[in-house]
Amino acid sequence: MENWPAETDRAPYARVYRGFSVRLSAQLGLASATRDLDDGRTRISGLNGGVMLDVGATAADNFILYGRVGGFALNHASSSDSPNAGSAYFGLVGAGARLHFMPFDWYASGTLSLALATTTNDLGIVENAEPGVGIQLETGKNWGTGVDAEWATVGAGLRFSYVRCASVGNIDEPWIGMALSLVFSIAYN
Repeated sequence: MENWPAETDRAPYARVYRGFSVRLSAQLGLASATRDLDDGRTRISGLNGGVMLDVGATAADNFILYGRVGGFALNHASSSDSPNAGSAYFGLVGAGARLHFMPFDWYASGTLSLALATTTNDLGIVENAEPGVGIQLETGKNWGTGVDAEWATVGAGLRFSYVRCASVGNIDEPWIGMALSLVFSIAYN
């Protein structure tokens, strides 16, 4: 029969991120999409929602490098400078890094992405933009759900997104998208 140590004999458990990581996050917040034209500005602003999937691995303890795919969308429920503005959609594919500050499991991350933008108006006319660049910065807190080497975590945070996509053709009138969102995530590390 084995002798099990008493609870008081065990060292406090220190969580460390190591190995493979997959994280699914959803965002909800406020966003705007603008395009400055020669004859005025087109602006769509309102609530945004989005989903991101990160897959990666640790480069060092608590430092995760990942690939990201996802996007966010918004409609003109809040306001618009155009009478028939509809919605804007931003797709992102990129890479980033996330650092976890232990033992509190507070994190900070940044992602650089290839971005795609599509806008529609209330008449159903779609306008695509040429590929551009997207940057996302995020900070938040995770809570662990296990005590083994492999963990599932849930988290909440704040994400800032900036996207710039050129207009189609030789027109220098890019679409600029910005969002400030609450983020809710679940991850397996």
